[in-house]
Amino acid sequence: MTLLVSAAAIAGGLAIGLLLTALRASALSWLHLPARGLVAFLRKTPLLVQLFFWYFGAAQLLGENVVGAITGWSGITFGSWRVPAPSFEFLSAAFGVALYAGAFFSEELRAGIRAVPRGQREAALSLGFTPRAAFLRVVLPQALRVSALPLLGQCANTIKNTSLAMGIGLAELSYSARQVETDTLLAFQAFAVATVLYAGVILLLQWGAPLVLRRLGWASASAPLAGGAAA
Repeated sequence: MTLLVSAAAIAGGLAIGLLLTALRASALSWLHLPARGLVAFLRKTPLLVQLFFWYFGAAQLLGENVVGAITGWSGITFGSWRVPAPSFEFLSAAFGVALYAGAFFSEELRAGIRAVPRGQREAALSLGFTPRAAFLRVVLPQALRVSALPLLGQCANTIKNTSLAMGIGLAELSYSARQVETDTLLAFQAFAVATVLYAGVILLLQWGAPLVLRRLGWASASAPLAGGAAA
């Protein structure tokens, strides 16, 4: 469950981060001002409070019929394979963590955009690119290469942040460790195993992802995982 919610939150967070970055780069004030305000708000409020809002507050706003339709869905069947429907706890956790992570992804992408020389955009415009095409085809690909390792650090943080989903009842790793501790009173053993599993996932990301980036030419051979987020 931790791996599933982490994957959903990272994928959603990257999409949200790209959208927020594009909006913040816009010259239109009615686009970039709300995006900047949202990023600042998300980064300055606790993730646990945001999860409580999406689980309790959003459920109240959506109403019982909508929540019932979400929780009553049986999933998707592909022949003999059946993919169960995600629980409301999973959806709330994945969306809440993704939105929170998106604000930090946006900051890393914005730093990458600032690292791209302004002449790159001006050269693209002089070649006939529209401002949108210059951003998407020239500036953004270079910014992604620059910010690839810092983004990996934020991915590691996102995996660790999923532990807060136990606060809304999602049966992920921390929740399961708490249940084992309650049933057996073996607190040290239960949380020691959970700690080792979290560390194993982060170390695997820290070791494997930079190798992939180096193969793609997006990172130097000596570049570590940026930001120390996986430490």
